[in-house]
Amino acid sequence: MASSQIAYLALIWAFVVHTAALLPSYIATACPITIDGRIPSNATIQTFDTTASPFNPTYTKGQNLTWSQIIKLPAIRPSKFDLPVHAKALEVTINDSSIFVPGGGSPQLGFRRAGLLLGNGSDASNVGVKTFHWSVKQDLDAKMNLTHEYMNAWHEADDYASNQFSFNTGVMLEQDKPADGNVSTTGLDRRLWKFLDRENDVLWTTGIEWDEWQNFAVTVDYENNTLQIYYSEGYDALEAVTSPISNDNSGGGQFQIGMLKKPTETVSVVYDGYQEQGIYEGQIYGGIFIEDSSSGCTST
Repeated sequence: MASSQIAYLALIWAFVVHTAALLPSYIATACPITIDGRIPSNATIQTFDTTASPFNPTYTKGQNLTWSQIIKLPAIRPSKFDLPVHAKALEVTINDSSIFVPGGGSPQLGFRRAGLLLGNGSDASNVGVKTFHWSVKQDLDAKMNLTHEYMNAWHEADDYASNQFSFNTGVMLEQDKPADGNVSTTGLDRRLWKFLDRENDVLWTTGIEWDEWQNFAVTVDYENNTLQIYYSEGYDALEAVTSPISNDNSGGGQFQIGMLKKPTETVSVVYDGYQEQGIYEGQIYGGIFIEDSSSGCTST
C-alpha cells in the first residue's frame, strides 16, 4: 500500500475516533417497562387520534379538538431515553381553544389544557414500585408565560381531587400553598421546575434550561408510600437528587404529560380567572415511560 494511502486511512481513522468521542454514550432502559409512551419513528401526528397512540386518544384536551391539531413532531435530536431506538420527540401545544369540558361537567374556563394520559387509572403502574420517566425541552418560539402557574407532568388520583405528585413551573398560585400550612410555594422563582408532593410541599427544584434536554424520573413506592426524584441534563446519566420522601401514594390514578396553564386573578382556579388572548405555547417531551423498580432497578 502506498504511503499516501496509509496517510489517508490514518486521517480517516483519526476523524472517526474524534467524532465518536464527541457523541454521548447512550444507555438503554435497564428495567422492565410497565407502560411505554415513547413515540416510534414511523408515527405521524394522525397516530395520536387513534388507538395506535400510546396515549388515550380522547382525553384530556380542548372540546372539539383532535390530538393531530395539538401535537407537533419537531425535527430535533431525540432525548436520552429515545435513543438508540430513534423514537421521536413530541410537542404538546395549547391555544385559546384549549378548554376542557369533562363528561357531564362544566367547561374548565380557568385552564388552558392539553394533557396526554398514560394508563387507565387502575393499571399496573399503580402498584408495587414504579419509576415514571420523562424529558423536556423548550420551544423558544412557543415559550410558556411564566407569570402563570403550569403543571407539565403529574399523577392525578382517581378521584381527581389531588395529585400524588406534580411537576410545575411559573408563579405558583396562593391556592397551592401546602395543606398543612407549611411555607407557601408562591415565593419561589417562576423560572424553576418544582416537584410537589400530595400536600403541595415542594420536594425539589431546578432551573429551566432553555437550550438543552432535561431528564426527570420519580420512583413511586406504593408499598412504603415514598417518592424519590432523579435528574440529569442532556445525555448524562440520571442521579438521585432526593432520598425517598414520605408521601401518600394511595388512590390510583393516571400519569399525564403536557400543559395545564392555570389562570391568574382567580378564586376557583378551574372555572374563573384571567387568561390572555392569542395564546400559542408548547412544551417538547421525550423519553416518556413507566418502569418496574420493584427489584431496586432504575434506568439511569
